[in-house]
Amino acid sequence: MDDSEFLNRLQSKIERLTGKAISLVIDESEVNKLDVDLDSAIPRVMLGAAVFQYPGFARMCTEYAVASIREGRGMGTLEFHMILVRN
Repeated sequence: MDDSEFLNRLQSKIERLTGKAISLVIDESEVNKLDVDLDSAIPRVMLGAAVFQYPGFARMCTEYAVASIREGRGMGTLEFHMILVRN
């Protein structure tokens, strides 16, 4: 699977799990980036380029984005760890 197909699948998964359209942005300069901007009408999910190399990082980013969009706010580290433990 090439990078663009991977991104399409990742975006589709987040949209399916949240029921909302998102804008997915990959940051090539900050490879470990994980941020969700909920201030606009369409949530913007910003991920580092490490999602292409590390499946675990991609999964964690997906879980964080879904949880943040569902809650309508960013999550703290401890709260997010608790969500990961339950899944």
